[in-house]
Amino acid sequence: MTTITRMRTAGAAAATATILALALAGCAGTETPDATEPGGTTTEGGKIAFVIKPLDNTYFGAMAEGAQAAADEAGVELTVVAAENVTDDSGQASKLNALVTAGYDCYVVNPTSQTNLLTGLVPVSEAGTPIVNLDLPIDLDAAADAGVDVTTYVGTNNETAGAAGGEAMLGLVDEGSQVALIGGLVADPGNIARLAGFEKAVEGKLEITQTVAADFDKAKAKSAAATILIANPDIKGFFTPSGDMAMGIQQAVEEAGKTGEVAVVGIDGTQDQLKDIVAGGQPAAIEQFPYLMGVQSVQACVAAMGGADIPDNVETPVLIVTKDNAQAALDAFPAPPEGFEVPNPFD
Repeated sequence: MTTITRMRTAGAAAATATILALALAGCAGTETPDATEPGGTTTEGGKIAFVIKPLDNTYFGAMAEGAQAAADEAGVELTVVAAENVTDDSGQASKLNALVTAGYDCYVVNPTSQTNLLTGLVPVSEAGTPIVNLDLPIDLDAAADAGVDVTTYVGTNNETAGAAGGEAMLGLVDEGSQVALIGGLVADPGNIARLAGFEKAVEGKLEITQTVAADFDKAKAKSAAATILIANPDIKGFFTPSGDMAMGIQQAVEEAGKTGEVAVVGIDGTQDQLKDIVAGGQPAAIEQFPYLMGVQSVQACVAAMGGADIPDNVETPVLIVTKDNAQAALDAFPAPPEGFEVPNPFD
C-alpha cells in the first residue's frame, strides 16, 4: 500500500521544473501547450491529462506538484495545462479541447466553474474514458443533462474543514466567548459550506456575533476585522475560510495590540500561515492539502485505467495545525508532515 508521505520528494525536482515551464508557456501567449508533450515521465503506463486552474497560484501549483510525484511513482505520463486565471472559463475549456483531440487515457479536471468544461468532456464520457473531478465539484445535474459521467470526485469536504476550524477555536477560547466570522464570496459554495461547518461545531458553545463577507481578499478581511475589533472589544476569535484572509485578520489583531488575546483560525494552511504560527502569530490553522489532492487524483486515474471499481467520492483529509506541529507541517510543505500518512484510497 502506497502512502503519501513516501512520495514527498519523489519527482519533486522534475515536477517543479515541468510546472514552471508550463506556467511560462502559458504566460507567453494564449495557445495551449502541445498536448503531445508530456508533463513528466514518458512511459508505457498510460497517459493522464491534468487540466487545472492557474499554476502561479501556490494552491493549484501544489496540486500539480503532487500529481507529478504520483505520476512518477506510478510510471505514467502526465500532461498539465492551466487556465490563465481563476475566471478563465473559455481559455481553460479550449486547452481541455486540445487534449481531448490528442487523446488521453484519463482526464483530471479542476474547473474554473462548475460547468465550463462540460462541453469538452462530452466526447470523453462517450468514449468511456475516466474523468476525475478535482477540488471544485462539477455541477452533476448539468453534467447529467450534457451526458457527462464523472468517474470520481477528489477534494476537501468543505463542511468537514469548517468543523475542524470550530474544533480548533473551541480549544483556544473559553466556552461562551464571542467570535466573528469573516467569509469570502457570499455565493461561493465552498465558502458557504466552510462557514456552516464551523457554525455547527460551535453551536451552543460559542456566540457568533456577526458574519461579514470579504471576497477572499486579504486587505478587505483586515479592514473588516479592524472594524469589528473597534466595535466589539469583547471579541475573542475570528474564523475565516481562507488562508490569505487569515493573514489579513491577524494583521488587524496585531495592530490592535491584541496578539495572544484574540485567536485567528483560517482554513488552507498556506506556507505564510504556517510560518506565522511558528513565529507566534496565529494560534492555529486548518491545513488542507492540494498536493495530496493532486496525488489522489492521479491514483484515481491509475486505478480507473486498470479497470478497478473506484468510489464516487474521496475526501482529502485536513489537519489542525497549532504551535505543536506547525514546524513539522512547514518542513514538509506542501506535502503532509511526517506521521500524517494517508493510504492510497484506490488500492
